[in-house]
Amino acid sequence: MAEIIDGKAVAQELRNSIKAMVLELENAGISPTLALINASADPASAVYIRQKERVAAAVGIRTKNYTLGPKAKSSEVANLIQELNADNSVHAILLQSPLANHLSFRNLVNLISPDKDVDGLTTLNQGRLFSGEPGVVPCTPLGVLHLLRLVHKELAGLHAVVLGRSSIVGKPLAQLLLNVNCTVTLLHSYSQDLEKICRTADILVCAIGKPEFIDKDFIKPGATVIDVGVNRIEVDGSVKIVGDVCFDKVSEIAGHISPVPNGVGPMTVAYLMHNTVKLACCY
Repeated sequence: MAEIIDGKAVAQELRNSIKAMVLELENAGISPTLALINASADPASAVYIRQKERVAAAVGIRTKNYTLGPKAKSSEVANLIQELNADNSVHAILLQSPLANHLSFRNLVNLISPDKDVDGLTTLNQGRLFSGEPGVVPCTPLGVLHLLRLVHKELAGLHAVVLGRSSIVGKPLAQLLLNVNCTVTLLHSYSQDLEKICRTADILVCAIGKPEFIDKDFIKPGATVIDVGVNRIEVDGSVKIVGDVCFDKVSEIAGHISPVPNGVGPMTVAYLMHNTVKLACCY
């Protein structure tokens, strides 16, 4: 049976270290502050915002919550971002996705100053990552890499397969893994022979948004499996949260596996706080 990677416990350790860093900044007269913008009616987004506020409060980071609603005009969101860019009391800005359908996430997120881009999603910060220059890195890939380093003392030379090519997880994670000298294969909806390729992976990271899509037939014995997926399914009239991996079956084959929930999710929020502190240190 696979050893479970307890992301919740690891995230708590990280949060403890962040809390200590926040205290040092406070003593130096800097109060790390994160602005959260929500321009949608997505109920999950509201939940995620509240979760981020709770974790921020727990580590001593201040938050400013801007709920614009699904009818917000693009100009309204843009003006708010520009105001926050100019506000020296705000160190980090997060534009919660998804936005309302009439709003362009890519256009609006690129209005965020790269020096306040806490999610590392502006074109400039993503370009810095891919060119190996210092910049802000997306939170989920940072969390995944943290968990992998706990399992593998040496990542260089391992074959990592990443399922999913989003700009939030798949692409930046593939680059991070290349940066630590993994051999990386990036798979997506047009890829062929998924099972065959996945079975060659020492590390398999799943971020495709398909509930329990990955079963034991995809897994190389002893492989490390990181499940980034968060899917809501109905079971006996109630909603259940599951990942992209069929946890019970894959656990029989894998060497290590992250669960859903309490795997990557807590790490993502912890690294959001980490990035906020990193940006506050620039002031």
